[in-house]
Amino acid sequence: MAAYEDVLSWAQTKPWWQQKALARIIAGDTFGEHDYADIARSLIEEHESPPDGGWFSNLTPLQVTQAEPVQLVAVKNLANVNRLAPGQELTFEPNGLTVVYGHNGSGKSGYARVISSMVGARHQEKILPDVFASDSGKPSGEVVFSVGDDERSVLLDQSPDPDLKRIAFYDEHCGDSYLTTEAEISYRPSAVKLLEDLADICTGVSRVIDAWKQENSQPGPLPKVDPRGSAAEFLRDLSASTTDAAVATAIQCPPDAAEQLEKQKKVVAHLRVSDPTQEKAQLIEISEALTMIADHLETLDEKVGVRAEKQLAELVKDADIAQEAANLASRQTFANEPLSEVGSSAWKALWNAAESYSKVAYPDHEFPYTSDGAVCVLCQQQLGTDAVGRLERFQQFVVDTTAAEAQRAQSKRDDFLKELERWKDRPTKISKAITKLELQDDPRVEMINSVLDDLRTRTCDLVEGKETRPVDVTTTVTALRNDAVTHRDQADSMNSEGFEVQLAKAEAQERQLCDQIAMHDGWQLIEAKRTRLQMINEFDRKLSETNTRSITKKVSELTRAYVTQEADEFFTREAQNLGLEHVRFRATRARQGSQLHKADFRDARSGTKLTEVLSEGEQTSLGFVGFLTEAHFDASKSALIFDDPVSSLDHMKRESVARRIVELAKDRQVVVFTHDVAFTMLLRKAADEIAVPYATRGIEKRRKAEPGYTTEHHPWTAKDAAQRVNKLRQEVAALRRQEKGMPEEDYQRETEKIAGHMSQTWERIISQVIAEPLVDFASLEVRVGKLRIIGRVTEQDVKTYDDSYSRISGWASRHDPHPELNYSPPEVGELENEIEVIEDWFKRVKRYQK
Repeated sequence: MAAYEDVLSWAQTKPWWQQKALARIIAGDTFGEHDYADIARSLIEEHESPPDGGWFSNLTPLQVTQAEPVQLVAVKNLANVNRLAPGQELTFEPNGLTVVYGHNGSGKSGYARVISSMVGARHQEKILPDVFASDSGKPSGEVVFSVGDDERSVLLDQSPDPDLKRIAFYDEHCGDSYLTTEAEISYRPSAVKLLEDLADICTGVSRVIDAWKQENSQPGPLPKVDPRGSAAEFLRDLSASTTDAAVATAIQCPPDAAEQLEKQKKVVAHLRVSDPTQEKAQLIEISEALTMIADHLETLDEKVGVRAEKQLAELVKDADIAQEAANLASRQTFANEPLSEVGSSAWKALWNAAESYSKVAYPDHEFPYTSDGAVCVLCQQQLGTDAVGRLERFQQFVVDTTAAEAQRAQSKRDDFLKELERWKDRPTKISKAITKLELQDDPRVEMINSVLDDLRTRTCDLVEGKETRPVDVTTTVTALRNDAVTHRDQADSMNSEGFEVQLAKAEAQERQLCDQIAMHDGWQLIEAKRTRLQMINEFDRKLSETNTRSITKKVSELTRAYVTQEADEFFTREAQNLGLEHVRFRATRARQGSQLHKADFRDARSGTKLTEVLSEGEQTSLGFVGFLTEAHFDASKSALIFDDPVSSLDHMKRESVARRIVELAKDRQVVVFTHDVAFTMLLRKAADEIAVPYATRGIEKRRKAEPGYTTEHHPWTAKDAAQRVNKLRQEVAALRRQEKGMPEEDYQRETEKIAGHMSQTWERIISQVIAEPLVDFASLEVRVGKLRIIGRVTEQDVKTYDDSYSRISGWASRHDPHPELNYSPPEVGELENEIEVIEDWFKRVKRYQK
């Protein structure tokens, strides 16, 4: 089944509004916040019937348009970025390969870091100002890029344009991330993209409904009633399922309730004035509460105080000493046994388990049972003489005094700790006593809670074996007992009239009347809350329909079926090209409508990590392969940026990486930042072989100045033979333009410099077309097949080289012309002729390689 049909079949099982939304996506509709709100309203208000034939009838699958390529145009106007020179502009060719060369410390990494902060990079480093400047200001700059024919720019302190994130950046840190972290593959089959869009719609609808829910969840006013009465209980239990009958019962009220209330208030007021027993009862209650709390604090001080701490320390010490004695006895008694640690805790646990099983296996015999024919309860083997003796020695050890003493000491310690555990929690009666004090706004409550909290902390620390702090209980207990006596004396001095019951009943009637009136007058508030609760219930039910879990699962299935296999095959193929075996690119887990992937071993033991097995060079290669895999699925063919991609790689892999990068540049913009001269040569060679445009850029640090100056060309040391020949032509052409009126010494100095460059060009040609093909200098391996090149060099080739090199040597500054020779520098025409000789020789001998 094709992915599109698979999605439609799956969608038939989803709610009607998701089917309708998916049909609109397929038809090409786009969705915004107002659409999410419309869908949310339709969910709450009514169920919409599908058209004849269903939501997906007469639909033409959406044609996915390929995104336009994003290319890097320039980085310019940098200021306060590292120590980079201001006012510079680094440009990039739109097609083919642009190689940006810079020595270490030239500022190359600063430019690369600026780019990585703006484009799509798995690893980004913070852009710092000049740390040597007293006040360098905030880093700033501009990145210019194009999307198709549309040129745009973004400033360094702005949020990057989303399209700019389609440019992919790779360096060693990014490569490492492919080995250690999961990531999405940007490519999606159109059917998967449909589901991702549907997931976005579900999320948007969920956001709208949740906002409505939050708005309705704000607590509204309710009738103010006595918290101890039945009305308060009804309001607390009010829910979406509360019936109309229950509401009607709750708001019933006598028609003359207001008059009854006024009369009742007078009765209560009269009883309160006439009866002092209420105050007396309150004083007695407070006195009893204070006494109860004081008793509890004294008990706690006894149970967890200094004396208890000392007792615990002694028990712990006794247990440790007894255990050490048992261990010593074990070591001495069983030194010759096959296994060590007899008598240890683990051994005792095993022994006890064996004894328990023996009671089942041999219920009529004491443990250990060692008679003839007895079988070991652990290994199930018949006991031999040695085994019988060993078991009897073990049993004797277990009942021996040292072992028994250790067990008793440990039991005492454990029992004491259990007793401590019992005092961690505050008893209910104490909590109630404190609550009584709180109701009277008693100022002692804070002091009591503080002491109780300190004692609980101390108890926990004792149980856990932590360092403890002493708690002053005596001062608090003394104050509480004095206050308790004072309150009791005050209560005893009062006359009790016995009106407590009558007053309580009158007060209850007053509260009931107040509650009835409040509930009757506030029925609309009650109804409003019930309606809100019913709406919240409905919101929760609809929110469950917006959950994207099933969509994420389906995306995962489709991605595994239509993307993961292709990605794994591509990844494996690229890895094999770099000499990496037993690796794969596997799907890991689904997240928010996307399927994550990660590099991993194939058929290795579970838990094996790439970074713990692969060498540094292999890790670099595998990170590069991961980047290639991700770039492969970018249908827009947007730019790829590489920053020193071949660190830690040997010569053969560097050649492979160079060829692969150049292949990528056949149909997309590729930029390489490097400080490696040899790597630039490999890139140039590969570009020439497959006819990929090759552009040069340079970044340099000037003497006595800051780094970061940009140029259009590579420095002389980084130029290959062909580039050097072109540079010689430029130098001679410049000399011809400046020759008229030039002092003789200046002219001679320029010809000497050009002659020196000619000499170096000859040496680079010999190295490039003869020596390097013959010898792999990284492995010191002689490529015997390349000996044919030497065989094709003719005597005339050798003579041409010797004659030219001899003439150039006579012009170079390393020779001091004898005064009697009356030396004169070569004419510009002679220099131009010599360049022709060099270039012709280079082209002719280079053809010998074929």
